[in-house]
Amino acid sequence: MLSSPMFASEEETLIIFDASVSMLGNFQGQPKYLTAINEAKSVLDTMPSSKLIGLRTIGISIDGALAAFLQNPDELCKATKLTAPIRANNIEYIKTSLDNILPLGTTPLTYSLNLAINYDFTRSAELKHIILVTDGGESCNGDPCKYIREIMQTRKDIKIDIIAIGVSGEDFAQLKCLTDSTFGSIINITKPSELKQAFNNFLVPSIKYENSPQKDQIIYKNFLIEVNE
Repeated sequence: MLSSPMFASEEETLIIFDASVSMLGNFQGQPKYLTAINEAKSVLDTMPSSKLIGLRTIGISIDGALAAFLQNPDELCKATKLTAPIRANNIEYIKTSLDNILPLGTTPLTYSLNLAINYDFTRSAELKHIILVTDGGESCNGDPCKYIREIMQTRKDIKIDIIAIGVSGEDFAQLKCLTDSTFGSIINITKPSELKQAFNNFLVPSIKYENSPQKDQIIYKNFLIEVNE
């Protein structure tokens, strides 16, 4: 019926928000990161409090750690933080965390994905849904495409959707590899008005039920899901 993996009906979602310095760039009158934050918050407000969701940021946080990063440039490629651990009743905490973002630093994408996949999700049997918001690809020494392809050889519980903000060329190809390898989707935003719909597509489930003689099934964004009794 479908070539996609089969998952339990409940998922955990992790937003990975690129807060590197390039996100300060102008996006038709406003910094890219501010536009993305505002639209993300508007969609988060529509979500149920029971949603299992968290936030990881990429980039330097402007706090006491900044001095350490400046003293040791190698740490720039480890600049990522689980800002809001995945849990229910987390929407307001995530919105506050987004408001505290000030983009600095680079984009250690492979390193961030490795931490997210191996440490941020709490339920090993559930679908691990990553929503990456970024304006570019890897800027350190990693190869996220190779990393994800290797991971997916032995794991089928990861899905990556990407909201790309004006990404092109090799960076876009690299990001598309992540979604292609995990049965996800990529939306490349060219104007601010498209951001809200992109967040809505990935954060708000699109579910329909199908009855079969053998069992009840759900088709969730092209994934075949068994309904737990």
